[in-house]
Amino acid sequence: MYKDGYQPVKTEGDKEILITTIILVVIGLMAVVSASLPMCVAKHLPPFHYVLKHLIWIVLGGFGLWFLSRFDYNNLRKFTFSFVFLVIILLLLVKFTPLGVEINGARRWLNLGFRFQPSELSKPALIMLLASLFSLKKEVFKAALPKYLLTAGLMIFVVLKQPNLSMTLILLGITFCMYICSGKSMKPIYIGLAVMLCLLGMIKTNIIDISNYVESYQIERFLNWHSSGTDTQGGGYQVFHSLIAISSGGIFGCGYGGGKEKLGWLPEAHTDFIFSVISEEIGFVGSLFIILLFLTILYRGTNIALKSPNMYGRLLAFGITLSITMQAFFNISVATSFLPATGITLPFISYGGSSLAVSMSMIGILINISKVKLARVARITGKRYEK
Repeated sequence: MYKDGYQPVKTEGDKEILITTIILVVIGLMAVVSASLPMCVAKHLPPFHYVLKHLIWIVLGGFGLWFLSRFDYNNLRKFTFSFVFLVIILLLLVKFTPLGVEINGARRWLNLGFRFQPSELSKPALIMLLASLFSLKKEVFKAALPKYLLTAGLMIFVVLKQPNLSMTLILLGITFCMYICSGKSMKPIYIGLAVMLCLLGMIKTNIIDISNYVESYQIERFLNWHSSGTDTQGGGYQVFHSLIAISSGGIFGCGYGGGKEKLGWLPEAHTDFIFSVISEEIGFVGSLFIILLFLTILYRGTNIALKSPNMYGRLLAFGITLSITMQAFFNISVATSFLPATGITLPFISYGGSSLAVSMSMIGILINISKVKLARVARITGKRYEK
């Protein structure tokens, strides 16, 4: 049942969010060219080694965007559990088989002739799962809750054990926000917050030894961030040089390709800290422009969700929008030392095929949802029109 005076109306889809995505992808390609060339020289690789790989993932992501923008999002519901179980199997292959690749102490990549990060697929999988669950009617919701929660919990637990704490936090953040957006009882939220506060208190008083649950380098990163990055040659090295790059950029930057921190001082310049490279080369104005582009996705995505004709589409749109903008917030916050360092990419911009292709594909779903929206229309009652 729709609101009085409202009914579903077919449109061409949200062009603004498509244009915004294309701009971000183009900026990302230019940034990867600038950030990866010095690394190719240092590793004796062809100059455009990383750029060509990035282009391949742009093509794959573009195909995913095109296909899913034309595939009725309501049909995704019947593939939810199949997709989630596929993601869990891929995550287990990473963890327990020789196909898993370990880089910098984390086993997150699957070698299938090319490297792929299955944890990126956990974002759309969880969003589809939660949208299906939270859109159920009250009676069915209670009966289905254990099945859905166990499946989601298993997937998040496997991601955590890679270890991939940053992705785990994003998945938990998506769950928290989507539950609130569903309009269901806030009682579980209050209980969860109370439990979290108790756990934090127990960690603070050393009742619980957190080192048994997280990696030592993750604790080191947090402690260094908490102490304002005093260890600039140890755990705070990356963030220290990230801040140097950002401050060196000034208002308008030093010019495209002219950044110095990417020349061996800033690790992961083409992935986790690409925002720092961009800030150094195009300055505060360019960085602000990128932030405004992500805010545009947040605004347009929220608008699409609010105008969706059904709860499933609404929650799917909210989840996708939150996933992309939350990841952007985490990445930029790490680069500016607002949050402790985490290994998380900047959507559409960082080098990293899995993240790029998945993010572009999720935009395709968002565009498909926008093609049918609730709108106030004129209707005939007797001999007069009502608006």
